[in-house]
Amino acid sequence: MLTSISVHGNPSISGCTCEEARDSGERKRLRPVDARPPERWTGASHSDQRDEADPTALNAAAASARTGPEDHSGSRRFSVNVLSSVGFITLNVGLMAWYVPFLVSNLGLAAYGMLALANSLVIYLAVVTDSLNGSVFRYLGIDLNQGDVRSANRTFNSALILAVLASCLLLVPIAATCYLLPLMFQIPPDLVAGTRFVLAAVGVTAMTALVGGVFGVSSLIRHRFDLRNIVRSLVALCRIGVVVLLFAAEPPSLVHVGIGFILAAAIGLAGDVLLWRKLTPELSINPRLIESARFRPLIGLSAWSAINVIGVLFIMQVDVIIVNQLLGPEATGRYASILLFPVLIYTMGEAVLPVLSPAIMAHYATGNKQALQELAKRSVRLLAIWLALPIGLLCGMGAPLLAFWLGPAFADLETVLLLLVAPLTINLATRPLSYVLTAYNEVKAQGLVTLALGAANVVLAIAFVRAGLGLAGVPAAAALVWTMRNVLFVSSRSAVLLGLRWYAFNGHLAIGLLGMAGVAALGRILCALWWPTGWLSLASFAAVIALAYGAFAYFVFMTKADRELVSSVFARRSTS
Repeated sequence: MLTSISVHGNPSISGCTCEEARDSGERKRLRPVDARPPERWTGASHSDQRDEADPTALNAAAASARTGPEDHSGSRRFSVNVLSSVGFITLNVGLMAWYVPFLVSNLGLAAYGMLALANSLVIYLAVVTDSLNGSVFRYLGIDLNQGDVRSANRTFNSALILAVLASCLLLVPIAATCYLLPLMFQIPPDLVAGTRFVLAAVGVTAMTALVGGVFGVSSLIRHRFDLRNIVRSLVALCRIGVVVLLFAAEPPSLVHVGIGFILAAAIGLAGDVLLWRKLTPELSINPRLIESARFRPLIGLSAWSAINVIGVLFIMQVDVIIVNQLLGPEATGRYASILLFPVLIYTMGEAVLPVLSPAIMAHYATGNKQALQELAKRSVRLLAIWLALPIGLLCGMGAPLLAFWLGPAFADLETVLLLLVAPLTINLATRPLSYVLTAYNEVKAQGLVTLALGAANVVLAIAFVRAGLGLAGVPAAAALVWTMRNVLFVSSRSAVLLGLRWYAFNGHLAIGLLGMAGVAALGRILCALWWPTGWLSLASFAAVIALAYGAFAYFVFMTKADRELVSSVFARRSTS
């Protein structure tokens, strides 16, 4: 798995609510908000001072937001964004489905396991990148949405210098890890040099992403996911294309994969800068606009989010490291080869999830609790229903899929695959509720709970492996801990904050779980009666199950409002 996307579903950690601000000449202050909707959605000054709400101004601002050509809430923009995300996902699925066996066959399992190990180590830099980029998105978005160009330029330049300094500081842990790598992990002697180069290359990619993220928030703020997905597609094509060309010209090596990472990172940075210039021409790089007073709020806002990220990484990204330490490089390669599937499931959710966060924040800001309740419930229900199909297919037909894709020797990993993907039906469906927690400023509680459960996951994973569960012990621990977090804390706490009963979302999650179990059962029955003989028969089984489940879900699981929403989206798609 050569991606920074989590395999168990990373909840959003960025974003925050905006407070009332007085338009004065005083130095602007940035502080966390309380856990109730503000009277007005402003915040160009980033202060926590509040005035009486101005209904006229609020209605005008809301109307402007609804009708703006770049706003995500417009039906056309929403459709374009979702369709572009679906296109990127389709491309990514196709590329990775071909790329993983290509790497395994050319490099070998042990070398492929080293790629996954390097990625798992460097992904911990997300503690810095995600937290800082979340703060930039919040404050720069406030400035630009309110038309305060001067403040936006100060925020942008202050954030940019912070990102550059943070990237330089990251050189220290990256260099130290590269040097100590053979002492820390089980690495075949002939792969040490190549693994070091890949680790350094992935580290450079992370550093580039940190700086590029400051530019990249422009496409998020302007809701131009279509342009953003074009850049992401070019990056994916470059990362894989370079490796294919180098493998064809020279004997395959881990160094070639590292070169692909570096060149793709350069293209990604260039793309982010170009989109920044196109979408936010009012912003410019000017060292004189760097304002040290903005450093503290930009960093401070991310403190509890960073703790949450650490806990999330202890659940999501510690698996490859534990497998390497306890079971060796060969097992690491086998385990890493099937991590593509949970990553793809996670990516499918990304077709819709990015556009939910701004909508949830907007309803919270205007104090429209009823709309927020309905949006949260519908988002959880529809995500659970949608995710049940691909996850159920993987659970029901995992053995023949692995046999056809990677070879018969991998069919015995069916149980590991089931443990990796089955919990995502619930855990990804609760993703919108993480946005609710952020809106209500529950980042501290979420961070502490996630950190504690992350530590518990490490202990459980080691205990399960040593108890004889082998590879299955690692995803079993993560499935248990991650589901506990999302059901017992995220779901129930969000329901209470929204004024609902604590179990309000459990029924919606149960619908997805039942759907997933039904699809998996159908897949098992079909494979037991008529074992697939190849890709065509496997695809035919999947198509039959998908049609049956789609009809059942549409008429039984979905409400009338859900059906109207789905019909309207398909109608807009057919006319676009």
